[in-house]
Amino acid sequence: MTMSRKAWMLLLLLSAIWGASFLFIEIALRAMGPLTLMFFRVAIAALSLGAYALIMRLGVPRARGFWLSCFVMGLLNNAIPFSLIAYGQLTITGGMASIINANTAFFGVIVAAIFLANERLTYHRLAGVIVGVAGVVIVVGPAELFAFDVAQIGQLAVVVATLSYAFASVWGRVRLQGYDGTITAFGTALCASLIMALTMFYAEGVPDFKVTGDLIIVAIGLGVIGTAGAYMIYFKLLALAGASNLMLVTIIVPIFAVTLDAFILQQWVSPRELAGFAVIAIGLAVMDGRLFARLYAKR
Repeated sequence: MTMSRKAWMLLLLLSAIWGASFLFIEIALRAMGPLTLMFFRVAIAALSLGAYALIMRLGVPRARGFWLSCFVMGLLNNAIPFSLIAYGQLTITGGMASIINANTAFFGVIVAAIFLANERLTYHRLAGVIVGVAGVVIVVGPAELFAFDVAQIGQLAVVVATLSYAFASVWGRVRLQGYDGTITAFGTALCASLIMALTMFYAEGVPDFKVTGDLIIVAIGLGVIGTAGAYMIYFKLLALAGASNLMLVTIIVPIFAVTLDAFILQQWVSPRELAGFAVIAIGLAVMDGRLFARLYAKR
């Protein structure tokens, strides 16, 4: 599907929002635990999406099947990956986390090929996955891959989060197609809020932190814009450009995340990490296939 100018603008906007989310997480983790932060992220998103649905008079399904599907989606697409990424960012930078997060596209192709009959694992997709995973290994560091110190465990947490996202994409396509995107996002965020509330109270206890102006800005940026707003843009972009074009987000997000980390937090990525990101981007291009098909057609 060809990308229109509007689709490109939405793609860049979504990439910027998700890139900034890694920065917001890194700042907020200075004031609260990862599970507490993610509870507030999904709870604020659920309230924002619920208010929007109410204002727009969007009907919320009452069917048990819809809410069971939203519960699983909230677990796979919010509760598990959000918590793992926040935990990972306790020991690695937001820029590093965003680069590893690009692994989502590769896991997504493999999981879709296993569970969806119309998503075959073609040669160029398999080649792209192999190249992309090699890029992730470069980012993490071949020598450090099995070291399992604190930083490596943080990196591994983000890798597992990308696997959860991959299963979530398949679950959404199978169980939540046909529903309004805003309503699906609201149901998912609401269910994730319930899961995160129980997890937070069990693991971190009653939230105890000082509310500051900076923290309020972070909460709005992460919950309202970075989750609720991003979901609405995501579903709009999905309708405009298709699922394959959405893969471009995983290439562009690290550019924003790494740049914000560098200029705001003075956290610069190493040449090795940049090289790994370049390999990941090549892997995504190989997996998508369109760029190389155009280059071949011009010969």
